Amino acid sequence: MRILISLCVLLWGYFVPIVAQKHQKVDLFVEYGATVHAGDNTPLWQVSNLHGLSSLDNHTYIRGGVFYNDEWGKWKVNAGLDLVAAAGATSCVQQAYADFRYQWLGIFAGSKEMNAPLLNPVLSSGDLTWSGNARPIPQIMVGLPDYVYLLPRLAIRGEISYGWFTDGGYLEDHVRLDRGYWYTKGIKYHHKEGFVRIGVPGGKWQLDFGMTMDTQFGGKLVTQSGVTNLGNSLKDYLRVFVPGAGGADSPANDANYYQGNYLGTEQIRGTYRGKEFSISAYMDNYFEDLSAMAKINGWDGLWGIEMKFNQFRPIHNIVLEYLQTTNQSGPLHGLHDDGPVHKTGGLDNYYNNALYHSWSHAGMANGNPLLRSPIYNESGGMSFIYNRVKALHIGWQGDIASEWSYVAKMTYNRTWGTYTSPTLDVLENFSAYASFSYMPRWGEGWLYQASVGLDMGEIYGDNVGFQLKIHKSF
Repeated sequence: MRILISLCVLLWGYFVPIVAQKHQKVDLFVEYGATVHAGDNTPLWQVSNLHGLSSLDNHTYIRGGVFYNDEWGKWKVNAGLDLVAAAGATSCVQQAYADFRYQWLGIFAGSKEMNAPLLNPVLSSGDLTWSGNARPIPQIMVGLPDYVYLLPRLAIRGEISYGWFTDGGYLEDHVRLDRGYWYTKGIKYHHKEGFVRIGVPGGKWQLDFGMTMDTQFGGKLVTQSGVTNLGNSLKDYLRVFVPGAGGADSPANDANYYQGNYLGTEQIRGTYRGKEFSISAYMDNYFEDLSAMAKINGWDGLWGIEMKFNQFRPIHNIVLEYLQTTNQSGPLHGLHDDGPVHKTGGLDNYYNNALYHSWSHAGMANGNPLLRSPIYNESGGMSFIYNRVKALHIGWQGDIASEWSYVAKMTYNRTWGTYTSPTLDVLENFSAYASFSYMPRWGEGWLYQASVGLDMGEIYGDNVGFQLKIHKSF
């Protein structure tokens, strides 16, 4: 923590003079935050979708970052360094990246806060694959980061990346091997996505659709009895590029099915833009091991509507969502032709895997936080114990006055546990959140934000929290 504070001070002392001279190329910020709560935990919406910068306990932090934006000939260059020193939470390098763009081509390396491509990052409950709930994963990425128009009404974008989970120390500290739990450290990460846009830029009608696919692979499986290598050679990087079974040297799960933990989403969003408002409808279909890509998982998915009002400032954006993850392609896993169940898929056990403890990073779900993150587990395990969920969620934001704005959220969710470990009774929860932001005209770059959060129920506990943030941009 002292090292991070020292680095923040050095950044301040070194880059402020640069900002004064070249403000168009370098941006700087510092931020202080604190959260206190009464009850079992910090409330859901004061912990979730904050890129891992949160804690279930009372905590305070100071954060500082510097961002560089310039053009080197025909190349556009963006880079950033963002450091956090915290008490009661994890101190870390939150962001450290370099992003190079040449016309339509993008090359990225590092760790950066990223959000879902088709969802509102402030108001949505969260994408089912990557919601911005967990800490960023360092990765190297190439592709088309922005839409490229092939025709006046047809555009495409897509990216491919390899990365590395960085939560080995967290897992070692929190997983109870003596109780029979296990984890995988040094997990490798592979991501690919592709999207199509139909419609003229800014036109009345627009349709976006595509797919993301993520893979956890490699690393070392750690149990009380020892450590197992899951494949960390160059050939393992190549094997996961196209989903398929691992080699003879792979563990049984990887050799018989797919190497690594495959998951992803099929996404679609349609938008109408009018003079007074715009409205979008979207669907986010989650799949594990490719088995639910044909939508054999019933009504599972995130279903949403978003409205934007062009002139009505008291409410200028509202999101309404329904989340269901109860089907999971059925309660039994298909045994193909050599067993009683003649189908492929089933018992998808969302966010859990037999070799990779869960789809999480440092205890936080990488996907939608309404599937309760392992950070809440008191047993010492890292799996998702409540992944069969039905939820209703609403979020809206607006302006109170010229210098004041607000964000509000309410969520009601129910869980049945998992297929293999169902709860004795259906567990319920209600969460509410309201934040108020003040950006004074007299103080350029200053932002003051205060929020209150509430949980009531058996999933996250009964909680009340207060959060304060002070942000200064240069």
